Amino acid sequence: MFREFTVERITRAMHGKTDLAVPELVRRVTIDSRETGPGDLFFALRGKRTDGHNHAADALRQGAVAAVVDRPLATGREIVVSDTLRALGELARCYRNHCPVRTIGITGTNGKTTVRNLVAAILSKEHRVLRAQGNYNSLIGLPLTIFGLQGNEDYLVVEMGTNAAGEIKRLCDIARPETGVITNIGPGHLEGLGSIEGVRKEKLSLVDSLPPNGLCLVGDGVGDLARDRVARFSMSMLERVELTEYGSHFSYQSKAYVTRLLGAANVGNCLAAILLTSMLGVTYPVQRAAVAELKPNAGRLEPLVWDRLLVINDTYNANPASMKTAIDFVGQLKRRKIIVLGDMLELGAQSRKLHEETGAYAAARADLFVTLGQEARYYHGEHFAGANELVRYLSGKIAGNEVVLFKASRALRFENHIRALARVVK
Repeated sequence: MFREFTVERITRAMHGKTDLAVPELVRRVTIDSRETGPGDLFFALRGKRTDGHNHAADALRQGAVAAVVDRPLATGREIVVSDTLRALGELARCYRNHCPVRTIGITGTNGKTTVRNLVAAILSKEHRVLRAQGNYNSLIGLPLTIFGLQGNEDYLVVEMGTNAAGEIKRLCDIARPETGVITNIGPGHLEGLGSIEGVRKEKLSLVDSLPPNGLCLVGDGVGDLARDRVARFSMSMLERVELTEYGSHFSYQSKAYVTRLLGAANVGNCLAAILLTSMLGVTYPVQRAAVAELKPNAGRLEPLVWDRLLVINDTYNANPASMKTAIDFVGQLKRRKIIVLGDMLELGAQSRKLHEETGAYAAARADLFVTLGQEARYYHGEHFAGANELVRYLSGKIAGNEVVLFKASRALRFENHIRALARVVK
C-alpha cells in the first residue's frame, strides 16, 4: 500500500465500530495470520474449511495493528463490522478511489486469465501496469490486488470471476473499471447462476457498470445488446490462422502475429487483447512483440514434451466450452490422440447431460478416451475408479509419440496424475 491509513479512517470506510485509539498507521492488509506482522490490518474471513476469527488473536500477537471481525472477541484491538468480506471490499474501494489509475475489467466463461495476461503484457511495454496475479479474481482476490497499487501505475488490469448472481456488479463497484472485456459466455457455474441466460445476465453486469464514456469489448455468446459503447470481436475477423503443437500464427488487418499459446481459442484471446490495446493507443510492433513473448500458463493448454510424447496439461479448470476447445486442438494434431477427462463441476441439474454430450464429442476425436471421477462416468469413456489404475493403464498404452490431453475441474487436481504418469513413462 502506498498510502497509509489511520484506524479511524479505515473504520469509517468499512462502516465499522471500534474503541481502539492507536497512533500506528496501517501499511498492509492480510487475511493469513501466519503472514501477519507489525503495521498490518488482519481480516478475519470465513472459508469452507476455516474461520479467520479463530486466528485473530495470533495475528494481533504477531504485531497487527488491529483485527477486522464481525463479532467481538475481547482482544482489545478489534474493528467490528457486520460482514468481514464486505468490509474488505469497502476498504479496497476506498483505497482504489485514492489511486489515479485506469482500470480494465475482464470477465467471461473462458479465457479471462489469458486475456488479462495478454493485455497486461502489451500495456507493460509502454506503461506502468499492475495486474491481478494467479486466480485473484474473486471478492477476496480482487481487493487484495487493489491493495498492491503503489499510486504510480497507469493501468490496473483485473480479472472478474463469479459463481453467484451479483458478484460481478460487486467487483465492479470495488474496482471501478472504465474499460471492459467479456471474452465469451457459455455453460459455466450453472449451479450458482442457473442457466446460460443467468450467466449472460451476470457477465453483462460489467457493461452496465462502466461509466458513460466506458467501452466494452465482447466475444461469442453475448447475444444482442442494445447498449452504446460496445464493440464485438470474433475469429471471423482474422484473415489467416495456422495452429501447430508449438504455437499459432494468425493475421489481422494484413498484420502477422505469432504466439506460443496453443489452440484457436487462444488466438481469439490474442485478438481480444490486440483490439483492446489498439483502442488504448498501442501500436502493432508493440503488440506483436508482447504476443510473441507470452508463454502458456501452467495448467492452461500447457505443452509438456517428454522426448517424442506430447502431454497437454489443461488441468486448471473445465466446463463444456473449454473442454470442446481443448479437444478440438488435440483433434487436429497429426498424432495418435489419447484424451483423459475428469469431472466438470458446478453444472447443477444439467451436469449429466453436459457430461454425456462432451463425452460423445471427445470419443469421436480420440483414438483412446479414458475418464476418472464421479460425474466423469457419464462421459461413457473407458472409466476408472482410481488414479493408480488409470496411470497403470495409460502407461501400457503409450508408445511414445502420442498426444495426451489431461483436463478436469480444478478440484480434481489432475496435474497429480500427470506427475504420476511422468514417473512411469519419462
